[in-house]
Amino acid sequence: MMNINTLSDFLEQSNCQFCVYDLGRKVCKIPNTAFKNITRNQIPYPYPIQQQGFFALTFWQVGAQKEHFIWFLKMPLDEQGLLRIPAQTSFIKMVVEAMGEDVTAEVSDKLQERLANNPFLFKPNAEKLAIFNAHINASFIRPASSFYAGAAHYFSGATGWNEWQELGIQGIADLTARLEYDNNQQNLISALPHLPDQPLQSLALCLEHQEKISPDLSQAIAEQARIELQENHQENAILLLRALASSPNIAITKKLIIEQFSSDLIHNIHWYVGIAGRLWAVLEDETLLNRFLESLANNQPSLFTQLFADIVAIPALRDKVLKQIRLPARSPALSEAIGLLFSGVQHS
Repeated sequence: MMNINTLSDFLEQSNCQFCVYDLGRKVCKIPNTAFKNITRNQIPYPYPIQQQGFFALTFWQVGAQKEHFIWFLKMPLDEQGLLRIPAQTSFIKMVVEAMGEDVTAEVSDKLQERLANNPFLFKPNAEKLAIFNAHINASFIRPASSFYAGAAHYFSGATGWNEWQELGIQGIADLTARLEYDNNQQNLISALPHLPDQPLQSLALCLEHQEKISPDLSQAIAEQARIELQENHQENAILLLRALASSPNIAITKKLIIEQFSSDLIHNIHWYVGIAGRLWAVLEDETLLNRFLESLANNQPSLFTQLFADIVAIPALRDKVLKQIRLPARSPALSEAIGLLFSGVQHS
């Protein structure tokens, strides 16, 4: 066991089945085959943040009636975005020293304390944890939390729209993880125009991690984002754009972003951060990527270096972002921002 160097090999040798979710940019599943390739450095980690991969590893013993176990892991990536194998080896060594070779053994308080000091473990914030729990329960066909019924009742319009104070983030996360049940999608479409700021924002934050958003719900979210922007509720408009981050209806999302380039949102830092951090998939469209970088350089130049470094590290975007800095046709502001970028690299 001590000669095993990768997390996937370690779990397989421990006779465990597993599933993996990214917990960095969005809560989204990483297929097991892809994760094996990531741990063996055959492909880069797809969702890096500051040269780290943040993910939840859920595992259970094959054929045993034991519960599922979860490790929330923060692992360093190298300059190419590959998961560092020495870090994986160090983590495995620490686990084996603490627990022996049965990673699903009962964990005593003393053992829990030893594992808590493991530098590769992290604690997700309450919002990410609620969304992850909702994903896992829905994925494994387990019941939703006790908060789900209240959230479903509220968003169905059965109570007054101002009666939201008892809603918890877990209930809203459960509802968005079960969009295909209990008429939830249609209820949300009907509810969107009526929601006060707090439940609207919480709903949007949960929706941004959901892939099962229908075209009709995507369209309703985009329309509500337009209304919020007309009323100068910029933060609501940004969060509703982010709510479309995992929607498969990418044409609706792109249309909304293109419209927003002509709005006051181009002066709002959170708009750029939201696109880079959650909606990076739309930037695979090189025309949109160019427009994003131009707008960033012209309207938020102090943010350019940080967001450029963020999106160039995403494997799906890297080549396209690097291609942008070689384009001869660009504004003076973008040329200056790129010049400062390289000046900073040279002096760092």
